[in-house]
Amino acid sequence: MTSVLSGGVRDSINDALLEAVRKLGVDGEVPDLELGRAKVAEHGDYATSAGLKLARVMRQDPKVIAARLAETIEVAEGAATAEASGGYVNFRLADDWLRRLVGRVRPGYGARDIGHGERLQVEFGSVNPTGPLHIGHGRGVTLGDSICRLLEFTGHAVQREYYVNSDNTQTRRFGASVFARLHGFEPPEGGYTGDYVVELAEMARHDLPGIADLPEDEAEPKLRMYAINKMVERIRATVARVNVRYDEWYYENRLWESGLPQEAIKRLRASGHLKERDGALWFGDASDEEEDRVVIRANGQPTYFASDLGYLLSRFEQRDYNRVVEVWAADHHGYVPRMKSAAEALGFDARLVIILHQMVNLKEGKMSKRAGRFVTLDDLVDRVGSDAVRYFYLLRSPDTTIEFDLELAVTQGSENPVYYAQYAHARLSNVEVAAGAQHPKLPEAANVGLLVHPWELDVARQLAFWPDVVEDATALLEPHRIPYYVHDLATAVHRFYHAGNAQSEHRVVVQDPELTRARLELSRAARHTLKTALDLMGVSAPERM
Repeated sequence: MTSVLSGGVRDSINDALLEAVRKLGVDGEVPDLELGRAKVAEHGDYATSAGLKLARVMRQDPKVIAARLAETIEVAEGAATAEASGGYVNFRLADDWLRRLVGRVRPGYGARDIGHGERLQVEFGSVNPTGPLHIGHGRGVTLGDSICRLLEFTGHAVQREYYVNSDNTQTRRFGASVFARLHGFEPPEGGYTGDYVVELAEMARHDLPGIADLPEDEAEPKLRMYAINKMVERIRATVARVNVRYDEWYYENRLWESGLPQEAIKRLRASGHLKERDGALWFGDASDEEEDRVVIRANGQPTYFASDLGYLLSRFEQRDYNRVVEVWAADHHGYVPRMKSAAEALGFDARLVIILHQMVNLKEGKMSKRAGRFVTLDDLVDRVGSDAVRYFYLLRSPDTTIEFDLELAVTQGSENPVYYAQYAHARLSNVEVAAGAQHPKLPEAANVGLLVHPWELDVARQLAFWPDVVEDATALLEPHRIPYYVHDLATAVHRFYHAGNAQSEHRVVVQDPELTRARLELSRAARHTLKTALDLMGVSAPERM
């Protein structure tokens, strides 16, 4: 029998539930019994509406079914007990099992081989390299990075990629803007006007001798690639400040040099997915006049969509990834159906996953790279620090807009979720120091049977939930579940720290060395888990604050 620790307590309860259903005589497919965390703590830790779900199948009263299930269920290792409540079955984690769990938690607890080595690419943060990253871009960067951390933690072989646009309308405007500044002119309409464009022009004048003497059609491609490379260097330095790295910075021009867009277009022509109309080449229904469906313009110039077709071949065929996850800002939502349709037409359908995230707001006003008015990600890190940036970005589901509270992010108090979580970890580290000072020689083995108080077992209960959180966050690609969990664990830790012997300066550390050793075991288990969770968020776990 697989241990509860390796499989997660929810899986063990679910296995026991399904076995009990079979014992009641249910054959064939079992409906979804909706086993999940109990919504009301007084009802237990997990609950299922099994009685209601099986009533139609078994043609019995839901209350009778639930009662029979509760009597029949036996969870592995005695991890939980069951009781019926109407048509529901509630499960409560057993105190003895929670105590045993404390002694089994080690660094990296919660890691599970869900991926089995699946080769997977996550492409994220790939904004046009035409200016510094602003705070809206930072959300996609940290979201993508935490998705990668989760996937790596659960047995996936992950490659992190930044797709560098180098030959599209915006980058050509960028090159034209640098050319204009090089000659003291205003950028063209729709160009880039920030001070950094003037700086790039002066750098190019120094680094590219004779560039100012060339006509625009010759100078612009050189200036464009020069400026893009300089911006990539800056973007690389910026993301490093928020603890993000990429395995590859993949330039768009590599696609055309390798012939991948041309090959994709050839295949889609052959399969009837491309239509010619008004001299242009369109993807899909020829009656659909959306401009974004154009692959080759009437003047013979390819669109960004043509590059993206080649990029699909690059990932799924040339580099043979099993799955690709792309993280985009929500303003690209209209492009999702086209990319999904293109992936389906090329035979990659379900292997392409696209995650959209909403914008980030500050009170400083609008952010526009082109006009040079924006709050950069570097500015934000300077003001609140990398940990606060990452934590606040991950606090909300990607489909909700973030109102970044600068004042809260630098507050050293329990109302600041970053401080609250990190202080919990620091307190757990402090417990170990205090225990060593008061008890130079503690028992080698911990008697976890001494952990009897609710405020002790509540910490252990949170530890039991952690593998489930990891599994759900990974399966749904939702790293915002991690800070939710961190807050719950930190709350239990703070209560544990304060609830012990009020006569002692360090309330977890007491005169009794046996009890101190048991509580120290619980502290270590919580510290390991809290650090793992913060690592998955890319947030530091300080030992002192």
